Amino acid sequence: MTNYAIPSLMTISLLIAAFQWKWVLQAQPRERFVHFALFAAAWILAVLLMIFPHLPGPTQVVDALFEKLGQELIHGGKVGT
Repeated sequence: MTNYAIPSLMTISLLIAAFQWKWVLQAQPRERFVHFALFAAAWILAVLLMIFPHLPGPTQVVDALFEKLGQELIHGGKVGT
């Protein structure tokens, strides 16, 4: 499946970039940088999820990173209250 999925993803990504090209040419340099950085990050994440479908999603990663902080803020460090 990956043999066809990644080239298909690349084709769709290039089509999206082609449709947005007019806006990109008119955008400020900072906006262009952010646009392409987000576009590249989304493309890399999509490819990784196609290759490794059992990777945790963004919500699960944020939960894992901030679970301890959330417990500290909500319970004052006292778990189970």
